[in-house]
Amino acid sequence: MGSIAAIDPFQDIPEGRKEPLEALVTKFRADTDPNRTSLLVGVYKTDEGKAYVLPSVKEAKKRIFNDPDWHHEYRPSAQGSQAYRDLSHKLLFGDHRLVREKRIVSTQTLGASGGCHVGAALLKSHYGPWKQTGNAEIFLPSETWLNHPYVFQAVGIKTSLLPYFSSKTNTFDFERYADAIRSLPAQSVVLLQSGAQNPTGCDPSLDQWRELASIFLQRGHLAFFDAAYPGFASGDIDEDLASVRLFAEQEIPLVFVSTYGKSFGLYSERVGILSVLASSEEVGKRIEVQLKLLARAETGSPPDFGSKLVETVLADEALERQWRGEVRDMAERLKHRRRALREGLEKLETPGSWRHITEQNGMFSYVGLSVEQVTLLREKYHIYLQDTGRISIAGLNDFNIEYVVQSISAVVKATS
Repeated sequence: MGSIAAIDPFQDIPEGRKEPLEALVTKFRADTDPNRTSLLVGVYKTDEGKAYVLPSVKEAKKRIFNDPDWHHEYRPSAQGSQAYRDLSHKLLFGDHRLVREKRIVSTQTLGASGGCHVGAALLKSHYGPWKQTGNAEIFLPSETWLNHPYVFQAVGIKTSLLPYFSSKTNTFDFERYADAIRSLPAQSVVLLQSGAQNPTGCDPSLDQWRELASIFLQRGHLAFFDAAYPGFASGDIDEDLASVRLFAEQEIPLVFVSTYGKSFGLYSERVGILSVLASSEEVGKRIEVQLKLLARAETGSPPDFGSKLVETVLADEALERQWRGEVRDMAERLKHRRRALREGLEKLETPGSWRHITEQNGMFSYVGLSVEQVTLLREKYHIYLQDTGRISIAGLNDFNIEYVVQSISAVVKATS
């Protein structure tokens, strides 16, 4: 009889592979060319290309450090503090009747990724239509954040794709997208991004959101909202969350995930929130029990520092007003960089139309480059972007934008 020590408990696990984005980041870091440029990761940088800490967050940090009662003990709840959740409700949903009716229940999460994971686990175990059919399936845009499929598949949910982006016009293909959602089986689960869509930078207009809400109502679909970039599309938090509030007001079944990583610059603090719209206060209490159990399984107790920063800002009217202004300024700087990129390409008479760069919004842009062109940019000019042609507008700055413009123009001209 063989010994237990001889048994390999992990023998069925396939050999690992790097996520495509991670592999590109690794390659960029190993590149020693002085002109190397990363347009990969969605982290806002200053015009000088440096890390940006929001002044409102600096002030909140100072207040926390100067508080003699601040400590590192566990939070009182696995769902995060009540203040954090209440302030998040007010920010994300406004003065909404559903909040007052205690029909929106929440838990703190490890960023939006953790929120998607907890939300997926909740649906996998408790979403009625899935339990009835035995078919757990979520529908994602064909162009979506790289991690979305992995998160849902990790809990045993099938992912299927919906047409979203037109590569011919580099714009949102609303008609095909709406028709696809209309044709889904009743009570399907559909992932939506509330604004500044990653990776395309293309969002529905408010009228299109209204039409989508009507389709969701007619078909009984559940909307799984991921709001990673509130404020980065228009510069206004409330305007960017109008789609979520529209769906909530019409009481469309709703799971809502958001992160403070981008809007507060708290990328590594992993500060997120998951909210679920309940049909009644009593159902909300039952959902909250499940969220508490999932939160306990996920983290035991949520991290404190990042959420304390958010609480400190949102609890102070003047500091919140300052923070909103800083978000607006970041959004305006991203728009300025878009204009500079488009105008630079047009000035060099780069073949094709580039107006879509300024019509898209947020941190990312599908600029319309082919895999061949992207590869040439990496190998000849040491400019790194994903094979899809997604560019991180946040990675452009005063020092690299001219080089990026010249390189893209040269590549397009060489391959046209």
